Amino acid sequence: MKNVLVLGAGLVTRPLVAYLLQRGYAVTCASRTVAKAEKLIDGHPHGTAHELDLNDEDRLAEFIENCDLAVSLVPFAFHPTVARICIDRGKPMVTTSYVSEEMETLDGAAKEAGVTILNEIGVDPGIDHMSAMRIIDDVKGRGGRIVAFKSYCGGLPAPEANDNPFGYKFSWAPRGVLLASRNDAHYLLDGRKIEVEPERLFRDMHVLQVDDVGDFEAYPNRDSIAYLDIYGLQGIRTLYRGTLRNMGWCDTLHNFRRLGLLDLEEIDVAGKTYADFMRALLGAGASPEPGPGSETDLRLAAARKMGVPPDALPAWNLHWLGMFSNRNLGVEKIAPLDALGNLMFEKLAFQPDERDMLVLFHDFRAEYPDGASERITSRMIDFGIAGGDSSMSRTVSLPAAIGVDRILCGKIETTGVLRPVTPEIYEPVLDALSELGIECREATEELEPEAQ
Repeated sequence: MKNVLVLGAGLVTRPLVAYLLQRGYAVTCASRTVAKAEKLIDGHPHGTAHELDLNDEDRLAEFIENCDLAVSLVPFAFHPTVARICIDRGKPMVTTSYVSEEMETLDGAAKEAGVTILNEIGVDPGIDHMSAMRIIDDVKGRGGRIVAFKSYCGGLPAPEANDNPFGYKFSWAPRGVLLASRNDAHYLLDGRKIEVEPERLFRDMHVLQVDDVGDFEAYPNRDSIAYLDIYGLQGIRTLYRGTLRNMGWCDTLHNFRRLGLLDLEEIDVAGKTYADFMRALLGAGASPEPGPGSETDLRLAAARKMGVPPDALPAWNLHWLGMFSNRNLGVEKIAPLDALGNLMFEKLAFQPDERDMLVLFHDFRAEYPDGASERITSRMIDFGIAGGDSSMSRTVSLPAAIGVDRILCGKIETTGVLRPVTPEIYEPVLDALSELGIECREATEELEPEAQ
């Protein structure tokens, strides 16, 4: 029986562990909090749970030495360390995270060691890559070329669970969501390279309508231009990867950033309340007597600093979260991003009977030598299971679990630092996901010359 080491026991891990145990693998789950790992194993005779501090590289290496493959579902900064140890020990590795520059530098060593390091095999990144490459390769196989490609993905509450003013609930690590709000972005639009500075990320927004599920705000996701080579789309005029959120999110996060609430430098908050914290952030003067009026005064001060009306969504959302309340922060020091994130995680959490929703949408324009042109779309709308696994956990971890199975069965033999952009990987993974009810539906329409 082959043993899979699963590092991390976060919100998206359970479906992967369950899938591997059902397929007959032994699973060793190692996490900083052993109780979380034990919950994932759930008493299965072929599963074990262990406590592991990833900063203890010697202990980490012992776990990797004793496995046949390691799955890294821990914070992204640890992935290169895990990969380096896997390469040294000749063990393959799978992760759902983006390939970082540091990870990319390990490609040569992985190839030399004959080790497969499969990255970006979740949903975004992951299913988005695989469903896109299936279309791109099909168009090329028919002699055509892609001239424009826009791709969008978002994890959101299902419509019936969309009951808060943010239009959002956390189905993955809240700190990761807020850290992504600090990114810059790059994309191609009609042959022009667009560079978006972090402070303008949420101002570079447009509205996307997706049939059956409605209108969403779309804003650029990291560096789309890097996918020119990854997708083999040299010469394309438009290449855009975007994140989807419900209406109002972008203005709220843009103004939170302007207030400094996405800053990472820790500040002294010993004995202080959220109201004290916000008063210092706003430069609103000494603490007034606690009471309802003090919250109103802080909301007015925040609105003035953001340049919005007091009842506008950014100011109201701060009030709704409790950022103006007299609740104690309960720590000595904290970064503004974490002070905000702690309250957001409390108030934007899914209840056990609520469903999340995953929306993935691709929009291609293709041209052919005979002058014909097409618009090709691919759409995946997936819902979580009320009282069961979330859509986010299924769509992130099941592709990774299928990738693990393919590697350990000898069906993926390519070595090095990989993404799932070759038919060897994406065809069987997409087929297996379809059998699990996770499927992208494609549609093609011929374009008249004037519609191009």
